[in-house]
Amino acid sequence: MKKTLLLLLTATASLLAAPQAVVFDWGNVLATPDRSIVVDFMCDTFQLSKPEFEQLNLEKQRAVESGRSDIDFWLQLAAERGIRLRHDWPHTYTSILKASVGANPEMYALVQELKNREIRVGLLSNINDRYVKLIRDFGLYQLFDPCLLSCEIGLNKPDPKAYEALLRAINLPPQEVLFIDDKLENVEAAKQMGIDALLFQSAAQVRMELEKKGLV
Repeated sequence: MKKTLLLLLTATASLLAAPQAVVFDWGNVLATPDRSIVVDFMCDTFQLSKPEFEQLNLEKQRAVESGRSDIDFWLQLAAERGIRLRHDWPHTYTSILKASVGANPEMYALVQELKNREIRVGLLSNINDRYVKLIRDFGLYQLFDPCLLSCEIGLNKPDPKAYEALLRAINLPPQEVLFIDDKLENVEAAKQMGIDALLFQSAAQVRMELEKKGLV
């Protein structure tokens, strides 16, 4: 009887200690961006040196800010230079952009497993607004609630106010939140706020830690 009661109390304590939400960083945790994929593709398509591409890319950014699409910019450039592109070039270009984002399928599988077990999954990321649009267009933010991006909330990790914003948005006490980041200073800042935090090393390491906590 005593043994059964002890096991029950242990199981109950374990459940109480288990995080109710897992919050991820983006870069080098959920994804490993590789801009060189885009640069190499564009240089090959338009026969550009890398400095020439960077100059044209600045012009493209200004065109996008004025309301044009980046695909329209590159198609017009091809027409002006007499470069014949394949009819499916816009689709190929979009695929190259998506590949450059570098979303980690193992990590996204973990995110989905957590959601399937009704564990809340959030995002807290330091990121610029141009890159945010690209990620959002590919639907890679849809799984996260809250999705807190530094360029939108005006706060960067490891500022304690960024973690305060997270706790307000997720509406949980800090001890019920697990935060995962690849930068030690961000992990330590989270711990200072009372948040359980893990330094990211690999998808396998994160899975093991989540299994220990009974989350997957």
